[in-house]
Amino acid sequence: MKVTTEKLEGSRISLEVECSYEVVNEGLSNAYKKLVRKVTIPGFRRGKAPKNLVERYYGAELYDEAIQEVLPREYIKAVEDAKINPVDDPEFSDIHFVKGEPLRFKATVYVLPEVTMEDCSSISVPFESPSVSEEDVDKQIDMFRERMAELRPMDEGKILEAGHYATCHVKSLHTAGHLGEESHEDAGQETHGDSAIHSHDQLGEEVKNDVGDTRKQGGKPEFHFDEDMNYVEVGREYSFVPGLGQALIGMKKGEAKEFEGTYPAKDGDEPKRFRFQVEVKEVYSKYVPEDIDEIARNLGKASGEEIRAEVKKNLMALRLQMAREQHADKVEEQLFERASVEIPEVMIARRTQTLLERFQDRLGEAGMKLENYLESTRKPWEDLKAELEQEAEKDVKRDLILDAIGEEENTQVSEESIDKVVESLAAEMGQDPKAVRTTLEIRGALDDIKNQLKRIETLNAIAAKAAINAGTPLPAPEEPDSEPNAEPDSEPDTCPDSKPEAPESTETACTGESCEIHEDSEKDVETEAADEVESEETEVPERVKEVNEGASKDAEPGDMVKSDED
Repeated sequence: MKVTTEKLEGSRISLEVECSYEVVNEGLSNAYKKLVRKVTIPGFRRGKAPKNLVERYYGAELYDEAIQEVLPREYIKAVEDAKINPVDDPEFSDIHFVKGEPLRFKATVYVLPEVTMEDCSSISVPFESPSVSEEDVDKQIDMFRERMAELRPMDEGKILEAGHYATCHVKSLHTAGHLGEESHEDAGQETHGDSAIHSHDQLGEEVKNDVGDTRKQGGKPEFHFDEDMNYVEVGREYSFVPGLGQALIGMKKGEAKEFEGTYPAKDGDEPKRFRFQVEVKEVYSKYVPEDIDEIARNLGKASGEEIRAEVKKNLMALRLQMAREQHADKVEEQLFERASVEIPEVMIARRTQTLLERFQDRLGEAGMKLENYLESTRKPWEDLKAELEQEAEKDVKRDLILDAIGEEENTQVSEESIDKVVESLAAEMGQDPKAVRTTLEIRGALDDIKNQLKRIETLNAIAAKAAINAGTPLPAPEEPDSEPNAEPDSEPDTCPDSKPEAPESTETACTGESCEIHEDSEKDVETEAADEVESEETEVPERVKEVNEGASKDAEPGDMVKSDED
């Protein structure tokens, strides 16, 4: 085999390949053996016709069959001979395939681009060490209190006040008119504008849509609402029934009352007023433990001081992790500035498709389709696609840069690191690690895991050097205790005890084994590996979390709060 390579623009390579005539003859012979069993030639039983007659009657099919077999095989040999790394399927041209003559063809293919890199050993990025104050610990303790809160029934004669909770039945009565018009009988309640509704509350969305879609019949918009509402916070504004929270103030169990609610203007229409009736069925007060020793007992700890010490330790571990990630991001920016690489469009397109599929999977886990997401966020498809393409290009460039540096530095990854990823993935999927590893090996995904871990190790080494160059060495990593734990506010509901309203904080204190701190890079490794296993019809669960912070018609007592005794 003779192979000549030519570099083209856009990270493409042109291969000119010439093979012995024996390759052609062998290909024709194999093609004849396949084709003769499929065709019918007069005077011969199927499979018995001589080669020259098959070639005479079915010459085009014979040569096509031979080329389909020979060309891919010889192309792979040419790639190995030229020592290139294709990233896409080739385009064949100038194919010369004639019996008794050498095989010649050209193949043009996108290849892994070369990275031109300036010296990265001089990168200097200071590491900003975090701190944890006593006030920070106090905030975490307060969150423990809220998560241990429980709703306790009140006496029937107890008057509802702001901060209490009620189970009630609400139904619409009739239209009160548009703003600026004379309203019907006034129940003594103020009307209230819209406030932010919780995105997870399907009831609220349905009501808002119903109000927006009312049509005038006989001069009045038609609207109907008749629902049981569980654990409504008294004094709180709910946009799906404006005025409900205020109307409950001063009521008792068993009482009924009428009030007005105003829905804000939509699509150029005037604001709409409606009258409702609310009947209180149950009343609750929220009990929050104030004594830190009581919190300690609930968590199985010896004292409040032990709780404070563990919270402070885990907060520091979390903030160190976040500081490391922020530091690594800054190092990445420095690497991007010092690197030059021409990325083939096909690599960006493939990564974009992968990101889109993962995004759709997460939406599906949350019970939403892509078109519903685009509609609810009012985001054009073109904008989402552009965002994914931008993210994909950054991801591909990062991988190429780290691969080049890792190759130059001969970065190694231990088998123990790979085993850890496989075991973590298997645990999440509820499968045997050996079975998962076998699936990954069959699909070649173990190499992908190794490459991703190699990139992580490479970036960690560069980041450590950059911190030393800046005179602020990275601290040694610490593993947080399992409880009490601290997590980012993006996942507050991982705790077993949740409260009606999520706290507003960048960090939350949690308890329980479900509270874990994972590095984003390690999650990426597991996600990519999971995609490989999932393609084998194995379901890979994604943690799609929601914050339970509002009233829901389908809620049960345990959905809002749990008793400490439970």
